[in-house]
Amino acid sequence: MVKNKRAQGMSTNTIILLILGIVVLVALIWGFSTGWSSLRNIVDASNVDDVVQDCVAACSINSVYSFCSAQRMLKATEENVEVKSTCAVFSTEDNFKKYGISVCPNIDCDLSCADVVIDGKTGNADLTSGKYDISVLAKGPCYIN
Repeated sequence: MVKNKRAQGMSTNTIILLILGIVVLVALIWGFSTGWSSLRNIVDASNVDDVVQDCVAACSINSVYSFCSAQRMLKATEENVEVKSTCAVFSTEDNFKKYGISVCPNIDCDLSCADVVIDGKTGNADLTSGKYDISVLAKGPCYIN
C-alpha cells in the first residue's frame, strides 16, 4: 500500500503556454471579426498614413463628399495630436501640412465658413484670429478657436 500519493500537477511551462495560446486565439478571433485595422490601432495608435491614403483615394475618384465633408480622426502619437476634421481641412490648414495630406486640384469644396468643422467646432467669419485659419478653404475670413 502506497502512503504518499500525490496528484500530478501541470508544470509552470504548460500553464504559461496555455495562457499565451488563449491570448493569441482571442487576438485572432477579434482580428477576423472586427477587422485587422482595429487591432492595429491598439498596437500603433498613429493613423496618419491611413488618413493620407483615404484622402488620396477620395481625390483620385473625385468624391466631393468624402474629401470635403467626411470627418476623419487624425492621430499622431509622437506629437500627441488627435483632431477630427476633413481631408479638405487637413490639406489646407497650416497646422496639418506636416502630415503630407495634399490638396486635391480636381475638387472644389465650395464651403462656407460655417460648413468647416474641426473637433466639433464650426468656423466663425466674425473672428479676426484663432487657432485655425481656414480662410483659404472658406474663401473669406474664417477662423476656429
